[in-house]
Order: sequence, then C-alpha cells, then structure tokens
Amino acid sequence: MEIPNQLPLGRPGKTYLNTVNSRIVRLSGDVLQFTPILTEDKEIVELAGPEMSYKIGQVIKPKARYPFKINHIHKISNGVSPIGYDFTYARQNLSSIFAAPLLGGRRDLFLWDKNFINAFIATPDDEDVIALLYRFSGEPLFLKFEAALEAFRTFKYKIDTDSYHVLFVFDVPDGAKSSYDHFINSRYSEIDDIVKLKILDYHSFTMDGQTAKVLFKSPSLREELQDKLNCTIPEGNELHSVLDMNQERFDPDYYHTPKSIIERKKIY
Repeated sequence: MEIPNQLPLGRPGKTYLNTVNSRIVRLSGDVLQFTPILTEDKEIVELAGPEMSYKIGQVIKPKARYPFKINHIHKISNGVSPIGYDFTYARQNLSSIFAAPLLGGRRDLFLWDKNFINAFIATPDDEDVIALLYRFSGEPLFLKFEAALEAFRTFKYKIDTDSYHVLFVFDVPDGAKSSYDHFINSRYSEIDDIVKLKILDYHSFTMDGQTAKVLFKSPSLREELQDKLNCTIPEGNELHSVLDMNQERFDPDYYHTPKSIIERKKIY
C-alpha cells in the first residue's frame, strides 16, 4: 500500500454524500481531510480521515433506507487537488453497451439513470442470456417497470439477489442471436449493421463516437490506438479488447450488499 500525502492540519470540515444514480454515490465538501490509500496499481482502496474512513467493501448509507456498497473509489480532481470522490457500486461493462440494446427500446425506457446497475451475458446458472441488474424500488414507477419487463416474450425469470437488488434474466431475441454470438466472441465489427445502428440509437451515441468507431472499424481509431500502444494493428483486427467474463458474468458475491450497515467507520 502507498500513502501519497499527509492529512491536513486543523479541524476537518463537513462532507456530504449525494446519490448520483444507482451506481454512484459522490463524496463532496472538505475532502482534503482524507488521505487516499493506494495499491501498487494506483487504485484507491481507502480514504483515511481524522474522524472517519471509507474503504472498498464498506457499506454506507447516503440517505435513509439506502444502503450502498463501495466497490471502487475514484478521485474527482480540478487538475491540482481532489474536489470530490465517487464511490462506485459497479463500473459499466461491455454487456451494458452492446448486449442490453438487443432487447430493444432506449436507455431512458430502461431506467438507465435511475435504477439500472449493469447487464450481463451469463449468470452462475445460465449462459447465452441477457441479464439486467437493478436497484429495487417500491415506487409505483419501478413496480410498473418490473411488470413490463416480465411481459417481454423473452423474459425467463427474476431473482432478488439481495435485499436491495433484483436481476431480470431474458433469452436472446431470435432476430439478435447472430449479433449476440459475434459480441460474446468479441467480434464487434461483425455485428449485423442494423443491430449496430440500434445499439447507437439505444445509447444516443453518434457515428463520431468511440462505440461507433469500434463497431465500424474506424481507420482513425486504429491510428489512434497504434500511436497510443506504439504498435501496428492489422486491418483485420477488432479495435477493442476481448470480453473479460469476470466482468460480463453476474457475480453474486461482488454485487451482494449485506444488511449490516457500516456508516462512516471512525478511526480512534
């Protein structure tokens, strides 16, 4: 572990926890009171403060009846010093970008910025599926949304993965099976052209964006990657890394939020 700097002197000021979405809680206020504890790979595993700390695996409560598990800590900087930290429950994986749109619709219809966590192409019990993980809510909108998902022709089942999250599992739609197979084999450019456009439309991505450049094997992206990696990329190669199934398969341990709450653990 590495401790890059010392805690500032003086009485610490107030800090605030605000929910950005179901994946992110933001720490703001006097964040200079915290010392980031880093791994050898420069990943933050803990924010150590004079009166409290936040660490990977900890469950915090940014608002009433809202337990939130910290799986990643990311610094927000103004270029000189940190102005905040994002506590992340889940980083968006490739299944959320390429597989979720195969079910149809648009991101807003799937409560992407409200309850959606991540998508998966496998679970511990199933392969060749599309699974969507959500933060459960008892609000009428979410209950209606649940009923709508269960009415899909491809719907298989749902699982309450813990007390706060629910996983919906679907068969791959018939019209998307060839594109799905290309995706799970990391052949992004071989996805059917009409499905490529559906993926871009689902996310409101433009043809000039990174995802479109991957899907259509943009020469400019190849040049950019060659410069960045200082290597030659053959024209036949895909312009994105292969799938990491550790990220694309639902992991019930990683996503599990226990009922016991550890709020702002104090250091004595």
